[in-house]
Parts: sequence; structure tokens; C-alpha cells
Amino acid sequence: MAREMIETALQYDSQRRHHGMLCRPEEPILTALQSAWQQLLEQASALTPSRSTIRVRPVTLCIELEDLLAEWREVWNSEWFASELDELITSEWTLKDIIAHVASWSTEMRTQAGILAKGSAVGYQILFEKVGGPRSWNAEQVALRRSQPVEELIGEIERETARFQDLLYAVEQPILFVERPIGIAMPGTGEPWIRSIAGIVEMRCFHDRMHLHRIRQRRLGRPIGEN
Repeated sequence: MAREMIETALQYDSQRRHHGMLCRPEEPILTALQSAWQQLLEQASALTPSRSTIRVRPVTLCIELEDLLAEWREVWNSEWFASELDELITSEWTLKDIIAHVASWSTEMRTQAGILAKGSAVGYQILFEKVGGPRSWNAEQVALRRSQPVEELIGEIERETARFQDLLYAVEQPILFVERPIGIAMPGTGEPWIRSIAGIVEMRCFHDRMHLHRIRQRRLGRPIGEN
């Protein structure tokens, strides 16, 4: 299953990061993650709850988000960052657009986790296409943020990550693993994905690292994928 592939790759990546290899994912790991993401989008079993996962503590999930921020801060604090904001990273998006995109999902995933924390399913849907994910929603959210200074976009990512971490500590630990429908669905069936708050942390880390990989590949002058 694609979810199992994602979890295996992320667990291996986490082990590497906790052993001092924070910001240099190996190519086979990224290939596995990209393959797993595409398979996940194509699965017809979106309503099937995921298999049982190891019950991690809230602090572990918070550390995962903090590690993610550390990777972003390395990019934001790089000498080249400010001068390359208008450089294309994909065929459609500049580096600044990518930051705006990540900011939008940082807010959205924290919002959906907050709904799950109240014991409810997410009552709306963002439709994912088989290729490119939720292209219409993504384009709309990036356009809404395009006029904002990059400092505000970075601030949104930092703020929403902190709010997500606060949420993880605010709910009782068993609630973190209760799976409910979230606001993501495939357009063909309209059936929502089933995830837990812990699962949304996993999604957030996976999503951000896909874009970090693209930025690093662009810096190395290697071919990159589409949005």
C-alpha cells in the first residue's frame, strides 16, 4: 500500500535526521516518497481507515514539526534566498510562490486538525486531481498570497506550525489517533480521505519535504517535476 511506503520512507528519513543528517535526503528515499504520493492519489480505497500505527507521544509529533521548520529555516536563511524569490522552481511557480503554497497548506492542515480535535469530521472538501493534486485550490491560495511580502509568508508558516504544536499538547493523547474524514477527496468519487491528527502531521511533513526537495534540486541545476 502507498501509505505503508510513505510511512516506511518517513521513518527511515526521521532516523537519518535524528542521527545528524538533517537536510540531505538521499535520492532513493525521495523517489520512494514521490512514487508513494502518486499511488496514494490513485487509490480507490480512500474511505478505508489506515492500518494501526505506533502510538507516539505528542512531543514526538511536535519534534517532527520542529525538525521540518529547521529545514525551512536553512533555506530562508541562505545567502541566495532573497535574490532568487522570482526564480522559477516549477514550470508555473517561482520560489516565492512555493513559499506561499506551503503557507496555505500550513494553515489548512492546522485548521483541519483543529476540527478533528473537536471530535468532528471536516465538513468541506478540497478536490485532488490524479495529476497535480488540488490544482484549482492551490492556484487560488497562491494568488491570494502573491502580493504579500515573503516575510509575511514565512511568518504564516512559523505561526501555523506553532499553533499546530500547541494543538497537539492541548488534546488528550488518544484523540491524536482517532481517524475521521478530512477535507480532501478525489474528484471521481468525492469520497473523503480518512486521517487522524497524527496522520495530518505526517501529511504536512511529507508535503513540505517534497517542495524542499524541489528547491534543492533547482539549486543543484537538476530537472524538477511539475506543480
